[in-house]
Amino acid sequence: MTDIVSGGRTYVRFHEDIESPRADEADDIEKIVRVLRANNERAYRVYKRGLRDAHAKGHGILRGTLEVLDELDPELAQGMFAAPGTYSVIARLSSTSGPIRSDQLRGVRGLGIKVIGVSGPRALPDDTARTQDFIMVTHREFLFADAHAYSRSGMWTAWALARLSDPALRLGSEALDALNKHVLPRFGRRLPDNLAVFVQPNTHILGDTFHTSAPLRHGDHIAKMRLIPRSPEVRALAGAPMPPNGEVNAFAESVIDFFACHGAEYELQVQLCTDLAEMPIEDATKEWDAARSPYRTVALLRYPVQDTYTPQRRAFGDEVLSFNSWRGLDAHRPLGSINRLKRRVYDASSQYRHRVNHAPMLEPADESELPI
Repeated sequence: MTDIVSGGRTYVRFHEDIESPRADEADDIEKIVRVLRANNERAYRVYKRGLRDAHAKGHGILRGTLEVLDELDPELAQGMFAAPGTYSVIARLSSTSGPIRSDQLRGVRGLGIKVIGVSGPRALPDDTARTQDFIMVTHREFLFADAHAYSRSGMWTAWALARLSDPALRLGSEALDALNKHVLPRFGRRLPDNLAVFVQPNTHILGDTFHTSAPLRHGDHIAKMRLIPRSPEVRALAGAPMPPNGEVNAFAESVIDFFACHGAEYELQVQLCTDLAEMPIEDATKEWDAARSPYRTVALLRYPVQDTYTPQRRAFGDEVLSFNSWRGLDAHRPLGSINRLKRRVYDASSQYRHRVNHAPMLEPADESELPI
């Protein structure tokens, strides 16, 4: 099947055999699921309720709309973006940690976007919902190449992070920051990415850029996505530092304060794969060069003024809702080893959390299901 040329660039065409899992991938995934289940069970003993094994702490549950732009180029007008239209959205801001931690600790932040009323063939055959989930984080590339790399390094990191105290993590972060600033540069070195995330300064979450990190299908093509601030109020927050001695729930408080007075607008952008060697599917740590394939806007995400974290919203978003990148159209099916790992991990975590919390598992059919 030939690639597609448009606008002077050649875009790789998706086909069903484009992925190439390792022979031992299923074994690696089973090992990871067991370790993360142990983290789930430990969290239940500590907090007396089930938590997500990642993205446990929410910072706001948002109601909004997603407007698919008109007159997109053919390579962009794919899947749910094939025709202009406006969808209702429920989104959840979070920290990617499994335990509930102080917002003063450095780390990666997350965004789950649930688009409501999306019709078409689903990525999973038993999925009967009409929602499309996109899960994004503030780290552009994933920290581990594939499930095998995660099984060798990542799951032990997850095991340790689930057990270290906040003071221990703060001390470790400060030590890594000093090492990165004052020691490693003398030798022309820098921290590896899986440690560098713990020294990045905390910035206002509403000004952050969020990435899918790993690739996904984009209809006839392969893509990564990102969400960037667009309206002046959130663009002004990009890179704005959070107070270093603020509250343990500083992110939630800053989101509540912002949306009490302002709405916000973001651009949802797509970066199409032009070369499988330079933009691989199975290595999620590899940067996709924006000079070879720039990000291009396909939709606008808008949030109105609202109360983002009422007790009712908090209960619905943190206890009832689940976000899973595999819940959506086959036209936006997640690709690569890390995403195949997430398919098992996300489902196992959600099943456990809802079961021990005696919480219903439901997919909203309308934005009105999100409590005021």
